[in-house]
Amino acid sequence: MPEKDAKAGEARAHIPIRTCLVCMRKRPRRELIRLVLEPGDTGRIVLDPKQAMTGRGGYTCPECIRNFRLNKRVQRAFRGAARELRLEMT
Repeated sequence: MPEKDAKAGEARAHIPIRTCLVCMRKRPRRELIRLVLEPGDTGRIVLDPKQAMTGRGGYTCPECIRNFRLNKRVQRAFRGAARELRLEMT
């Protein structure tokens, strides 16, 4: 439900906030890159540039993508199913 601005009485649109899996900074979702587990049981993490793929996902800053590694934080975000990274654009 949109929040109301107390002064103007107008509704403001909700902006989803996500956390980068590398630096842990919170940012609006549209500023981050979405990563998703590839469909099937491959365990491969792939880029989701349109943020439209189904399945378990995580987010990273554009600046942090080169530092993205399969560490404990990433395993937790992907519920232990991540086994491989494929970070090139498809």
